[in-house]
Amino acid sequence: MFGEQLLKNPLIEFCDSVCRGCGQVMFQNNTVTGLLFFAGIFYNSTTLGVCAVLGTAASTLTAQLLGVDKPLVRAGLFGFNGTLAGIALPFFFNYEPAMLGYVALNGAFTTIIMASLLNFLGKWGVPALTAPFVLATWLLMFGVYKLSLFHPGALIAPALPSVAGLADMGTVTGRTFMEGLFKGVGEVMFQDNIVTGVIFVVAILVNSRISALFAVIGSLVGLCTALIMHSPETPVRLGLYGFNSVLCGIAMGGIFFYLNIRTFLYALGCMVLGAIATGAFSVLLSPIGMPALTWPFIVVTWLFLFAGSMFRNIAQVPTEKAGTPEDNLRSLAIGSR
Repeated sequence: MFGEQLLKNPLIEFCDSVCRGCGQVMFQNNTVTGLLFFAGIFYNSTTLGVCAVLGTAASTLTAQLLGVDKPLVRAGLFGFNGTLAGIALPFFFNYEPAMLGYVALNGAFTTIIMASLLNFLGKWGVPALTAPFVLATWLLMFGVYKLSLFHPGALIAPALPSVAGLADMGTVTGRTFMEGLFKGVGEVMFQDNIVTGVIFVVAILVNSRISALFAVIGSLVGLCTALIMHSPETPVRLGLYGFNSVLCGIAMGGIFFYLNIRTFLYALGCMVLGAIATGAFSVLLSPIGMPALTWPFIVVTWLFLFAGSMFRNIAQVPTEKAGTPEDNLRSLAIGSR
């Protein structure tokens, strides 16, 4: 009773929405999960942690001020793109305090793009995923080459792809798998830290054991796919081929399709292609100095979702009934009685 009254407090309700927004980066509508995600980011970097909170708060507040349906805001669906938008700018730019305003602007902009994509993609029952974050961040990042207020870091220096870069393959060891596995989960939010990756897995586990399992499987599949394709060892160990596959795995592993052996194999294919697309889009965008971000996950998952309606042997979860994989399986079992 007291808890319900507390959540009706506007400030507490807003903070709860912000935490859920952070949790929704990996499809987890859970306050504790979001808090642990924030904690994992702060563990790795105070600057990125502050920007993550600011970006999420800006996107959530913008949605409230513009009158987005309250249940959508409360579930964090207008917050998670702001989380990523907030972290990306100080990650790829040389940070300075003035950037906080740019972070807030980027977070707010994701809300506008989110609403646009929901109106457009909603006709087919396909989610916007993290596309608002990618589109907003690309737009604001492109501007730095004409405006000198912020300076791009070394990670987004324009460069032509070169086969010579594959010459130093490195040596694959147990460390490659240990670091790559957990950093792959951490890199979903730009966190190059094993401990942060472990915290993220625990955070997902709080809300869904199945999603936590698919996060780990996705990172491992992305890692192994890159090694089989003869990627150099360093980006594999850093988790750079894992994070898009992590998102593919969670999304396809019981969130958008009812989980069974067929949908597991379908999800596995999505994870493999997510890793390959990571390399492909990196090559495509490197000449203009733009990172692929989560665009590989978005494109591959959209294709698998649009295709799903044609396949009679896999069943999509209705948008209005979507929950955790466990909730979706329970609703399916009840509906079949």
